[in-house]
Amino acid sequence: MNSYKYTLDKSSKKFRCPNCTKKTLVYYVDSETGNYLSSKYGRCDRESNCGYFNQPSGNKSIIAPFQNIQTLNPSYLSEKVIESYCNKYDDNNFVNYLLEHFPEEDVIQTIEMYYIGTTDIWNGATIFWQIDNHHKIHTGKVMLYDCDTGNRVKKPFPHVNWMHKVLQIESFVLQQCLFGLHLILEHTQKNTICIVESEKTAIIMSMILPNYHWMATGSKTNLKHELLNPIKNFKIILFPDKSELLVWGDKMKSLIDLGYNLKCSSLIENTNYIDGFDLADFIMK
Repeated sequence: MNSYKYTLDKSSKKFRCPNCTKKTLVYYVDSETGNYLSSKYGRCDRESNCGYFNQPSGNKSIIAPFQNIQTLNPSYLSEKVIESYCNKYDDNNFVNYLLEHFPEEDVIQTIEMYYIGTTDIWNGATIFWQIDNHHKIHTGKVMLYDCDTGNRVKKPFPHVNWMHKVLQIESFVLQQCLFGLHLILEHTQKNTICIVESEKTAIIMSMILPNYHWMATGSKTNLKHELLNPIKNFKIILFPDKSELLVWGDKMKSLIDLGYNLKCSSLIENTNYIDGFDLADFIMK
């Protein structure tokens, strides 16, 4: 089993970042001694607002003793779960927002295409199902939106949950996939896949530019080979959020080395909007 001479500390300890001065820096640790390296080596957890990341040189792979690690098989939800929640759209805040800005026919088609669901764990909440290219349901992400602005409700707390937790399924092994991955099962396949971070953005853009498959990573850290492997043979265009161009650009380079056909758009990065602004925000403005 391969490991590295220096790794980021896996404990919960955080130190003062030399760039933003916040106590959000994770130090590098010597894998052989367990000691911290110099305080200048580490990564700040404030990826968007700071981005400090200083790796020690000569961090080569070392061979660790063989360990018999048990790999757990991923869990899946039953298709009956989707049948139970793909309804009550009059009570769905996100759907009502879409109906204010797009033709009803387009919204209905998009609801059916992405299997958008509704749950009452928060009044008006939306379910974004993660369905893979074999039509297996990995989970559903639950989020609450404001029906007037289309923005996520983050106060008094971020309204985000997972359907396997809502359903209280014990020993559930989550292995995420791209939101919208099931679209490549269509008989009339589209040659290009566009990837954004937000599920909301993928849905909005699918109505504005329907000639492409629109998918979402669900988070800035989910742009990785494990999730993109099923679409490796497609042309892929990345649309990172404001301030994430360099991060996704670096990941793109490593994916290209693995044989992906990738391009990365700088459209949002070149605007004057605040960090976190994305393609849907730009279009809806």
